[in-house]
Amino acid sequence: MKKRHGVLALLGALSVITFIDRMAIAVTGPTIQKDLGITPDQWGWILSAYVIAYAVFEVPSGALGDRYGYRKELTRITVWWSFFTAATALCRNFWQLTAARFLFGLGAAGAYPNMSGVLYRWLPARERARGQGVIWAASRFGARWHRCCWCR
Repeated sequence: MKKRHGVLALLGALSVITFIDRMAIAVTGPTIQKDLGITPDQWGWILSAYVIAYAVFEVPSGALGDRYGYRKELTRITVWWSFFTAATALCRNFWQLTAARFLFGLGAAGAYPNMSGVLYRWLPARERARGQGVIWAASRFGARWHRCCWCR
């Protein structure tokens, strides 16, 4: 196997994990709401905190990868989102959970732009579209796995 195919496999795995990590709160949501006494309106704000941060920091995080290197940025993203995923378990009220989700979104933003940067550097032009397809299909595989394994 060529090294670039190994890199693509790692990016595909990262894409699966990114999707599952992002969606895990949807599965645990009803239990979290019940345990912490969170209203449906508050739950909407908690979920929105992630989306807002992700949207705001997607381009800056991609630019950081362009400037300092995609590997460094993808490493930062992975460590950051892993930390705030774990920190979510420590949250005891609406404000803590909203902050954790916002910071999780801030950290997770830029994963896909940086993966695209890796593809640009590792794959010849004729293989880049296929590489993007692998990454996006992998994220959908994460959605499928998520539904099959957790929503029973």
